[in-house]
Amino acid sequence: MAKTEEVWTQLATRVPKELHRRLKLHCVTHDTSVMDFVTQAIEEKLGRKAKPRKGPAQ
Repeated sequence: MAKTEEVWTQLATRVPKELHRRLKLHCVTHDTSVMDFVTQAIEEKLGRKAKPRKGPAQ
């Protein structure tokens, strides 16, 4: 059985300029693309179990 290709979609968002600068610098120094970094970060964050929050939601 052939492996199906994963369908990709584009994500556009706004982040603070300094955070974007740090992101690009990190990716260059760690030889990775911004796309790969963001994809991995989202997968890691969504893969974690939700922690119970105390007080109002942020």
